[in-house]
Amino acid sequence: MNRQITLNNLEDNTFFWYTYIKWFNGYDDINEINIDEALEVIGIDKEKLAEWEEQFFSIDKDGESLKFIGGNLVEDITFLIEFQDHEIIFFLNDIYFGNLGGHFEAWFLTWDEHLSLRQFEHLFLLMLPMTAIEQHQKDNAKQIIHDHLKAIPKFEQNAEYISSCILNGLLIDELFFEFDEVGTVNNQNHSVRNIRKYPRYRENVIELNKVLKKL
Repeated sequence: MNRQITLNNLEDNTFFWYTYIKWFNGYDDINEINIDEALEVIGIDKEKLAEWEEQFFSIDKDGESLKFIGGNLVEDITFLIEFQDHEIIFFLNDIYFGNLGGHFEAWFLTWDEHLSLRQFEHLFLLMLPMTAIEQHQKDNAKQIIHDHLKAIPKFEQNAEYISSCILNGLLIDELFFEFDEVGTVNNQNHSVRNIRKYPRYRENVIELNKVLKKL
């Protein structure tokens, strides 16, 4: 069974994006519901969604359901997103930088780093849950997220609401800063870039900072 999800598989694929965005750390702060509940406004056909999920994430003869999206960003930079049973894991140049799941680690990319990925098809939304947005960036970020959501079938009418929910989960209170001999870091909990709290990721962050400067 081919485990690779191609970028063509994502084109106008409402079921994929609905399923993917459910993993985000977003929430509706007014109604106090998480992103998976907020997405109910889309009005997706749950029966057809279940059929799609069963086929798209089907288990192979070895009992594995792992799927992945990967490719080259530039000549010497690769990205990989692995879809496992209970988590989604993110890599640049085979270096781990975050996951969505029970023990999630996110808020890695700066907003400017994330914007540099817009040149690559679908990478804006794919890498969005790994991004941290500082308070002064939120208006610009919300508009750009909104514009990307509007391009997904069935999301058009509720793009404003869903973008607000997504943004809530990406905002951080403290700024990124430069740390001696490491480069860009932050003090955000559950972020690989918080090397003060998670020193085991120091070498990862040093290498990833070098990679991101090339984009």
